[in-house]
Amino acid sequence: MVVTGGHYVSASYPISGLSQEEVFAALLEVWRFPEWACGLERVSILGGGREVRPGTALSFALNAAGIRHEVESTITVVDPPRTLQWRYTRGASGTGGLAVDRESAGSVRVTFTTNYVVEPRWLDRIAARPFFRRAADDLLRRSLRRLGSYLSSGGSFQRSSSP
Repeated sequence: MVVTGGHYVSASYPISGLSQEEVFAALLEVWRFPEWACGLERVSILGGGREVRPGTALSFALNAAGIRHEVESTITVVDPPRTLQWRYTRGASGTGGLAVDRESAGSVRVTFTTNYVVEPRWLDRIAARPFFRRAADDLLRRSLRRLGSYLSSGGSFQRSSSP
C-alpha cells in the first residue's frame, strides 16, 4: 500500500555468519526492538503474550529529535524466514516491513521499509521537513547496523526488555 503524500524510508544492512532463520527469529522478538532500534523507547504486544502473527497488535513509543510519539500497528504478514509486515492503525497511517534475504551461504541482508503519514497532521508537516527526513534515514541506518553488530557478535542486548 502506497500512502499518497507519505514519507517513504528504506534501508538495508548485510549480516554475516547467521542464517535467514536465525535473523528472522530475532526480528520476531518485537519487544526487544528498543534494544537496537535508535529512537524507539518501547514496543509492546497489545493484549499481552509474545506470539507475533497476522492480527497481532503492537504499540510503539518513539522519541526522535526530541519529539515523542505513540504509534500502533497490526501485523499483516509473517512469512518465515523472509517477511514481517505491518499496517499502522493509530498515530500514523501506512505500512512497514522487514525483509530478510539470503545473499550467500552464511550471509543475509535485512531491509526495513516503511511508507507513512504521521497523525496528527501538524506532526506530519514537521516530519516532512528535510531535517527530520535526514534524521529518520540516519536513525534507520544506525538501527540496522546495531542489529547487525549484535547478531553477528553473538552477544547480548545491553538492557533487558519485556512485552
